Amino acid sequence: MSDTFISIVSEKTKQSDSKRIAEKVLRYLTENRIVKSELTDCVLSGNGHEPAENFISILENPNNGLLELSVNGLQILTERQVFDNGGNGLDGVLCPNCGGNQIEENWGNALENWQDKTQSDNFKCSNCSLEFPITAFQFEPKWGFGNFGITFWNWGELKSEFIIEIESVIGTELKVVRGLL
Repeated sequence: MSDTFISIVSEKTKQSDSKRIAEKVLRYLTENRIVKSELTDCVLSGNGHEPAENFISILENPNNGLLELSVNGLQILTERQVFDNGGNGLDGVLCPNCGGNQIEENWGNALENWQDKTQSDNFKCSNCSLEFPITAFQFEPKWGFGNFGITFWNWGELKSEFIIEIESVIGTELKVVRGLL
């Protein structure tokens, strides 16, 4: 069986604020009994938080089989990371200026430079010749770039009201990235 995930990413959170925000979000999720506070091996890599008794309240369609899965947790990530779609390919890397699709261009170096903070992450559009940070390009399917994100493993679709509530808790807009492994 394949594992699905939904990552909610803050692209505006500073690295220095990511752990504080993680604590705030975890407190909200545990107080509302959406996840348990204890860390377990319920995610693919590292540790995460298992669903608690109210997890169904944030789902569009109740996923009653979630509790039987070994990969069923919430993972909180507080390091600089590219939140991609699980390696399921891209349809587009669209220029923020002209919308030209850069999928066939060599944008991978700019992506690595952003991740590693080694050199400029700027990428020049082959269509309009303007240069922008790689994070300004629109990836299709959606990718996120940030220092903070939460990933729900195999939970199913999250309610939009829940996303808005987490945005309120964090104090910034969030990007939703879906993937399959």
